[in-house]
Amino acid sequence: MRETLLGTVLGDGYLEPHGKGVRLHINHSERFKSYVDWKHQEFIGLQPSNPHWNKNNGYPSWHFVTRSHPDLISLRDLFYVNRRKVVPKAIKSLLTHPKSLAVWFMDDGTCDRKNRSFLLETQCFDDAGLELLQSTLYDNFGIMTTMHQSGKERKGKRLYVSVSDAQKMASLIEPHVLPVFRYKLGFPVTTDGDGVGPEPEIGGSAERQIYSADQTLAPPTLSGG
Repeated sequence: MRETLLGTVLGDGYLEPHGKGVRLHINHSERFKSYVDWKHQEFIGLQPSNPHWNKNNGYPSWHFVTRSHPDLISLRDLFYVNRRKVVPKAIKSLLTHPKSLAVWFMDDGTCDRKNRSFLLETQCFDDAGLELLQSTLYDNFGIMTTMHQSGKERKGKRLYVSVSDAQKMASLIEPHVLPVFRYKLGFPVTTDGDGVGPEPEIGGSAERQIYSADQTLAPPTLSGG
């Protein structure tokens, strides 16, 4: 669960203050229901609600929330400053496993299918945070990236992964990429993905700890599931 949680929080997951603790909110497009189901199973130790369908203002989606859990507080403290998601200074000690990288890519990654380069949609992070991510990707996975301005409105920046490094990244993450996202890889793959049966292309047991790289925080232990 730890690897999936880290990739999710870095990506589309929201750690929401609730009661005396923090709960995890998962929300994905309707067409990625199998991904929601997979995350639901990955986070079973956090006692998630059943997935619910939402009209979402014309953009149908599936979502669920976990129980409020005090052990998620330390993770929120790392990833949020003044209610805004940031890249933790300790990210290099957190983002170490290809599965975390795969989940982040399934959440926020895109592939230029013409030239097979990758983009990571990181517009919510500032330049300092992106530099931390760049050094983490290089030091932990040997993946070089460059910052590119995002779109015509030029709001925020994305991380660009060149073709050669995208191929390296694909080889690292493809055992963990679910069938519904295989189209994002852009390169021949050799496995069937992690935990979900085949689906047409369209565009386990939980560990008990979430380890914080902040040495001032003790590793919290999750109960249940």
